[in-house]
Amino acid sequence: MKAKITDTDIFRLLFQYVARFIEIAHFDVKKKSFRVRSIDPHDFCYIDLIFYPEFFKKYEVDNEQSFTIECSKLSKILPTLTSSEIFLEINDGQIQFSIGKDWIFTFAIKWIRSNSYNLPEPNLIEYDVTINISGKELADIIRKASTVSHEITFSVPNPNNFIIFAAKENYSFVAKTVNPYFKIESRKPASVSVIIDYLKLLQPFMKKCESTKIFIGNDKPLRIDFIYENKGLFSFCFSQRKREKCRRFERKNRYGTSLPRISMRTFEQYITQLSKYPEGINPMLLDFTGLETKGKDYWRFCDILSLAYKDEGKIKLTPLGEAFVSLFNKDQKKAKKFLHILAKNIISPYRVMVNELENPIPLDKIKQEINAVLNRENYPIINGQDLSTLIDIAKWCGVVKVKGGLLSFSDIE
Repeated sequence: MKAKITDTDIFRLLFQYVARFIEIAHFDVKKKSFRVRSIDPHDFCYIDLIFYPEFFKKYEVDNEQSFTIECSKLSKILPTLTSSEIFLEINDGQIQFSIGKDWIFTFAIKWIRSNSYNLPEPNLIEYDVTINISGKELADIIRKASTVSHEITFSVPNPNNFIIFAAKENYSFVAKTVNPYFKIESRKPASVSVIIDYLKLLQPFMKKCESTKIFIGNDKPLRIDFIYENKGLFSFCFSQRKREKCRRFERKNRYGTSLPRISMRTFEQYITQLSKYPEGINPMLLDFTGLETKGKDYWRFCDILSLAYKDEGKIKLTPLGEAFVSLFNKDQKKAKKFLHILAKNIISPYRVMVNELENPIPLDKIKQEINAVLNRENYPIINGQDLSTLIDIAKWCGVVKVKGGLLSFSDIE
C-alpha cells in the first residue's frame, strides 16, 4: 500500500490522540478504506477512524491487509512530520511515514502481528437520541464545561431540549438550547455522563470537522461521530461514567454470585497464556494446564474487567487485554497501576475498599465497613471470599499492606 497525505494537520491530530492513550492499534487496509481501531485502557474510549480514498492525494492498495502495531512512539514521531506532505507506505511487515525533498526522513514501525479485528461495530448499539451540531460548537461547549469539572453530562429530556451540564462542589455549568436550529431525533428521554478530559483533548480536531453527530442512550456509552467532508468518518465511544452499574456486572439479588476466587500470581500466568493464542484458546487447554478453576474463575475475572471475550467457544484477549499484557511485559509497575484503575472503575466493592475506608483499618472490620457503603449506594454486599479476592487484587497492585492485623492503603505513584 502507498499513499500521499496532504491533510497533514488532521492526520497528525488524530494519531497523536490515539498514540497518547492507546498501547495497541489495529489497521485494516482495504481498497475502499483505511481503517484504524483500538480501545483506551483506562476510561474505555473506543476509537474507530475510517479514512476514505478521497482523504489521500494518492491511494494505491495492491494487497488488502490487517495488522496490529504498538503505537507508543507515534506521539513522539508525528510532531516531527511537519511537512505539508506525508508519504505512507505499508509493506514487508511494517508501516512507514516519510517526509522531505532534499532529505528524505522515514520512520518505520514493525507489526506486532498480522490479524483481523473482531470487536463489534459501534453502530450495532441502538441509541435513544441523536444530535447533529457543528464541531466548533461542541469544542466551545467542552472548553467551557472543562473549567468546572472532570465529568460532563449530556441530556435530552425532550426532543427540543438539549442540555449539557458539569458541576463540582460549589461550581456548575449549564448549556441548553433555545429553539434549536440543529437536528435532534429522540425516541425517549436520555442522558449520559462521561469523563471530560478525553473530549477536551479532542478540541483542536473537533474544530476542523464541520459536521458532528452525537449519540446518547441511557446506560450506554456516549458516541460521537466526526464527519470530515467526504474524506473520513471518525468515531469515538466513551464509556458512561458510572460503569459499575453496567448490566453485565449486576447480580440477580443482594446475595447472588460472589466475585471470582483467584490468585493474582496464577492470573499472571493465565492472561500471559491467552496472549500466546491470538486466534483464541480452547478453555479445556487452560483446565489441563491448571490455569483455570472448576468455577471458571479466571475467565470470569477477565470477562468482568473486559480483558477477554469468547468467540466460537475460544477465549481471546480484547484490545484492552492485549494492551495490559503488552504493558506487563514492558513495565510491571505500570501494568499493576493499569489493573488498579481498571478494577476501581468496574468493581464497586474494590473502589469502596481503596477509596472510602479509614486508613489503616482492622482486618475484622473491613467487610462490615465495605458492606455499609455498598448498602447506602444500593450495590450487592460482599462475603468473606469476596473480601479475600479484593485484598489479593489490591496487594498485587501494590496499594495495600497487611501488618499487625491492620490493612493500610497507599497511592500508586
